[in-house]
Order: sequence, then C-alpha cells, then structure tokens
Amino acid sequence: MEQSRVEDIERWLVRRGIPHFIDRYSASRDVLTRAIPVLTLVFVFEVFGAAQLEWRWWANLLAVAGGFAILLGGWAIANRMRGRPALARPVSIGSVELGVFVLVPALLPAVFGGDLADALAVALANALLLAAIYVVTSYGLVPMTRWAVVRLFVQLADTLTLFTRGLPLLLVAFTFLFINAEVWQLAGTADAATLSAVLILFVALGMVFVVSRLPRELRPLPRFDGPGAVEALLVGTPAEGLTCRDPGGLAEPTRRQWGNAGLVVLFTQMLRVALAGAMVGAFFMVFGVALMGAGIVEAWTTVPAEVLATFRLFGTEHVVTAELVRVSVFLAGFAGLYFTVYLTTDAVFREEFFEDTMVEIRQAFAVRAAYLDALDRQTPEA
Repeated sequence: MEQSRVEDIERWLVRRGIPHFIDRYSASRDVLTRAIPVLTLVFVFEVFGAAQLEWRWWANLLAVAGGFAILLGGWAIANRMRGRPALARPVSIGSVELGVFVLVPALLPAVFGGDLADALAVALANALLLAAIYVVTSYGLVPMTRWAVVRLFVQLADTLTLFTRGLPLLLVAFTFLFINAEVWQLAGTADAATLSAVLILFVALGMVFVVSRLPRELRPLPRFDGPGAVEALLVGTPAEGLTCRDPGGLAEPTRRQWGNAGLVVLFTQMLRVALAGAMVGAFFMVFGVALMGAGIVEAWTTVPAEVLATFRLFGTEHVVTAELVRVSVFLAGFAGLYFTVYLTTDAVFREEFFEDTMVEIRQAFAVRAAYLDALDRQTPEA
C-alpha cells in the first residue's frame, strides 16, 4: 500500500476523532511531539517567573537572564541525557523531557523569590497543561468535535424526530415543574456556582447512563462475516478498494482503541442530548416571557425580581428576569438527563438513539481492519 494512501487513511481516522486506530500510535511520537512548538513557547515564557513585581527593573532583568540560563541548562541536560546535541530541538517527548518541562520552570520562583508555594503552583500548572494537551491531542478532541457537530446538523431531522416522539410527555411533565413555586424558589434564587454544580451533576449522571450502554453496543462492531462485509463498508472512505483477507484473524482492539471509539459515541450522543435540553430551555424561556411577569416571579421566589430586559410586544409589556433564565436553564439540564435516561432504558428508542452513530463507528472498524491487513501484507522493503 502506497505511503500516501496510508497517510490518507490515518488522516481520515484522526478527522473522526479515533486516532488510536492508527497502527503503533505513540504518545511520545504522535501526540506530545506534535505539541513541541506550544510546549517550547510555554517553557520559554515561564522565564518571567524569575521576576518579582517589587524589584527594580535592572534586578528583574538580571533575574530573567538568570532564569533563562536555568531553563537553557535544563534543556541542555535533557538533550545530553538523550545523547543529542545540547541545544538540539527534541524530536520526541519522553519522561526526561516531561520532567524538565514540569520541574525546571518551577525552580525559578523558588530560586529568585524564595516562594515555594509559587514553585508548586507552576509545577502543578505545567503538569495539568501536559495532561490537557495529551487528552485533547491523543483522542483528537478538536477534530472529533468538528465531526460530531457536522454530523449533528446532517442528522438534525432524525434527531428532532426522535426527540419529538418523546416530547409531549416530556413537556407535560416539565410544564408542571415550571409553574411550581417551589422550583422557582429552588432554582430561581440559586447562585451561579450552585446552578453550575447542579448542571454538572446532571451531565455526569447522563454520561453514566450512556457509558453503561457502550460495552454492549460497541462489542459486536469489529466483527465481520468475511471480507465482503468489510469491503462493503469501505465505500466512500480512503480505504475503498482494499481487501481484508481474514477479518477474524486481526488483533482485537486494544483498551485504548475501545476507549477512543466509546468516547466518540459518548461525545456524539451527549451533543444530541444537549440539543434536546436546549430546545426545552428555549421553550420555557419563551413561555415564561409570555406569561411570567415580574409580579408573579416575586410572589413565587419571595424576593424582588431581577429584571434583565423589558420590551413591549402587541401592546403588552414583557420582562426577562434572571430568575426565569435560571429556572429555564435548570429545567433544560433536568430535561437532558430525563431524555438520556428515557432513550437508554427504552429498547426501541435506545436502538434509534445509537443506530446512526454505531454505523459510523462500524465503518471505522472496517477501515481499521483493511488498513491493518494491508500493512501486514507489506514487505519490509515496501
């Protein structure tokens, strides 16, 4: 198989947020190494950690110069430990480079300011930055998001159809909550931190329900009844025209590959749930603006209404209150959780909920099968 075709297939996998399907996918070679320019920029910028606001300009200039020397020394030591020239640009990121990136900049506040707390904060921040870069890059979260959003709009009609089938019961149940004074006292007067925590809880519970279904939904996807079943799924992909001699003889997906496929499904479905919740929230915002005046809001919350906007429509004055926004957001989150539970526990809706995404993931498994089979057949000289 030509190298250009291999690269096309690998780019196709990355665009769909499943880079771990790539053969011999390596964190040091394929993930963190691609982030070397960003890491280098952060590493150099942190030289200003040697400066202190209360010092005079010339003292800070000397401190920055000393800090730069320490960073440069750390870089040189890491290169020499790897057997590279002292000031060479790293070609891969391993434990040595990671240690230098986390610990060396943390030395600057400690050496020049004697501030161990700042040093610990810098080390922790660098470690968290590395973790974030690894997760975002390793699992292709940026291309995954782009692909999932595009798929969401492509399948918008199906999503709306699925949602509206459960909408009547959903809106009846939530309308009773919306006109309940206790809900307004609970959610309408909540502060931003409390409301955010509740929404995070709803999202976490919804993810638990979706994740609980993933093993059963994903398990059959990499199994194919012969080469013909694989080849039929390759149409329209960069692997079209390839064959897979024995799909059953390929290595089972690794734990990371299963996790990567599950993350794509989880992310895609949670976007659909978010759309359903947003529709409910928008409905109650319109409903509330039409019917809930400031006087009703004050009577139900027992506190003065916080009016955000006032406007006239058809000769009637309407208000948008902060309490209405909070209640609508709360019900949107609750509706998203309800929608998730409903669709993952009802057999008919569950099949429809996962079906289109599973078709996409099964196609990716077919591409993986043909891609790995073609690589296995290559001679060492090819």
